[in-house]
Amino acid sequence: MRVSPYVAIVIGSKNMLMKVYEISAAKGIRTIDEIRYEYELGKEAYFTRKITFAQIEEICSVLEQFQQRMKEYDVTEFHCYATSAIRNAKNQVSVLNQIKVRTGIDVIMLSNSELRFLMYKGIQVLKLDFNKIIEKNTAILDIGSGSVQISLFDKQVLYMTQNLDIGTAKVREFSESVGNNVLDYISVLEEYIQYEVDMFKSGYLKDKDIKNVIAIGDEIKNINRLVPELHLEDTMSYEQIQYIYKKIKKASYQDIAIKYGLSMEDARMVLPSVLVYKTFLERSKADTIYICSTNLCDGSVVDYAQKMKKIKVSHDFYQDIIASARYIGKRYRYSKIHAQYIAELALEIFDKTKRFHGLTQRDRLILEISAILHDIGKYVNLNDPGKNGYQLIMSTEIMGLSHREREEIANIVLYNTQELPDTDELETAFWREEYLRIAKLSSILRLANALDRGHKQKFENCSMMRKGQELIITLETNQDITLEITRFSKKAELFSEFTGITPVLKQRRAL
Repeated sequence: MRVSPYVAIVIGSKNMLMKVYEISAAKGIRTIDEIRYEYELGKEAYFTRKITFAQIEEICSVLEQFQQRMKEYDVTEFHCYATSAIRNAKNQVSVLNQIKVRTGIDVIMLSNSELRFLMYKGIQVLKLDFNKIIEKNTAILDIGSGSVQISLFDKQVLYMTQNLDIGTAKVREFSESVGNNVLDYISVLEEYIQYEVDMFKSGYLKDKDIKNVIAIGDEIKNINRLVPELHLEDTMSYEQIQYIYKKIKKASYQDIAIKYGLSMEDARMVLPSVLVYKTFLERSKADTIYICSTNLCDGSVVDYAQKMKKIKVSHDFYQDIIASARYIGKRYRYSKIHAQYIAELALEIFDKTKRFHGLTQRDRLILEISAILHDIGKYVNLNDPGKNGYQLIMSTEIMGLSHREREEIANIVLYNTQELPDTDELETAFWREEYLRIAKLSSILRLANALDRGHKQKFENCSMMRKGQELIITLETNQDITLEITRFSKKAELFSEFTGITPVLKQRRAL
């Protein structure tokens, strides 16, 4: 039985964490070591938006110690991530470069949606019956230093995710700014959090009741340590949250740190975290929190093991990304039937010509999401759907995708209706690097979209067959498809330019 060692490292806002895992097909994932280094990177970084030279030195020194420990375990496979403190820093590029030069480590800079998706994947290392829980309306509450992510599930399907600007570090900064100016700053703090949660409820929950709340991350683990007398294991009730709130609301963070063995930084985060949980339970009408102390390292090992096909997981994460895109489409009143129709056609074109376009499975996902969202710009204005769709996509997070991938999708949607610029018109290095991929995917989307130009789904069956340098698309229908044929011929030229394949449209009468 082969066992694979793996290490995940996170450069966080409050600490640096390294976890060593063993992965095997028989026993799954097992944690064999954990090293945590406490510091205060987040507070100064969020305030100044800059990582100092001294902080970079400290990070590099700790990473070198982590590397020494990895040698002891003979680990060759690892990933190192940076989170919001570095992501939001103005000198982010310089920081990552200095870490690379000093340690040789390429740090992965996660976008918020990527980070939350990995956190959510980390649930798979626990014994929690996740698929059973999300059969009913369930919210995953991920409290971070910079923000709070709320992801909603129903009938085992993710239907939306939203980011709230009330992370523990930001709430703490707010509380410190008002603490010396008001007599009851806790009430002000509670009002501040309630406003954000109420805005989320009115915009996304409305009258929908949440049955379960899954709390993930370090904050729920720290809160659990405050009440050994409650003997909490897997769940926490609203009454117990109230009990914790009353217990700590007048305690100083110094007292909390000493009494419960927390670091000063963790102790400062306890009250903001409790207030977020308390407020969310009150507003969502849920009465139970599932305690799930998974972290980004756990998500990393699940992601790695899954991609390397070392383990099988029961939950379909791919469909969560697609479901998140469909929710965005629904929010902007897309035509669900047309979007699904175009997505299926586009994916079949992609699959039939993959030997020629040279794109990856990840590009296939980007194409599917682009097809789902290609018409959402009509929600704003019917006259300029591509440009409006671009703006909507760029202002909306999509679960599991990086900012760069979201930008690719936005441009594929834009150039579904607008002419693709020539390469000499491009202004940025990003465009020079990504131009060809976006051009290929947008040409596939254009071709698929032409086959349902009237949004009437005219054909009963569509078959595709590649023959030499031609892609033969045969539509089985008795309806008039003059409009589709006309549009198809115009879109076929661009597709041929970027794939070397000539699309040919044929009609076969249905029996």
